[in-house]
Amino acid sequence: MKVVSWVTGLLVACLLAWAAWPASNSNLFPPDTDGDLIRDDVGQLIAERFAANPAANASLRQLARAWQQGVQQSETTWPQAQQQIRLATSCVLNDAVLGKAHMSAETMYHFMQHMHAAIFDTPARRARWERFDLATNSAPFEDLPLNPCVFDPAALAG
Repeated sequence: MKVVSWVTGLLVACLLAWAAWPASNSNLFPPDTDGDLIRDDVGQLIAERFAANPAANASLRQLARAWQQGVQQSETTWPQAQQQIRLATSCVLNDAVLGKAHMSAETMYHFMQHMHAAIFDTPARRARWERFDLATNSAPFEDLPLNPCVFDPAALAG
C-alpha cells in the first residue's frame, strides 16, 4: 500500500508540475542580442560551420528559429509550430541546400542533431522540447511545398 500511495503522490506531483508549466516562456532562450530569434551561441555555431555557405546557413537558421519559437508558443498553436519545424527540416535536407552545402543528408542530419543538443542544453529547455514533441508527434502531416525554405536556395551563393 505504501508503494501505491507513493506512486500516486508522484503522479499527482508530476501532473501539477505539468499544469503549472507556463504556456509561453520568452526567457527560455536568452540571450538574443542581434534580434534574429535564435540564441546568440546557436547562431554562432551555425555561422562558424556555414559562414561560406549562405543556403545552408539560412536553412539551419530557419530550423533553429522554428525549434525555439515552436516550444515557446502556447499549446493551442503547437500543431502549426510543428508544421513549421517540418518545413524547416525539409528545407535543410532539400537537394538544393545540400548541393550548395556540398554535404550528404546524413552529414547534415548529424549537424542538425548537434544544433538541437545545443539549443536544448538545459533541463528546462529539454523538458519543454519533450513536452512539445510528445504533444505534437501525432499531428497530421500536411503536404510540403516544392520549396519548403523561406528563401530561394538557388538564388544564394554556395
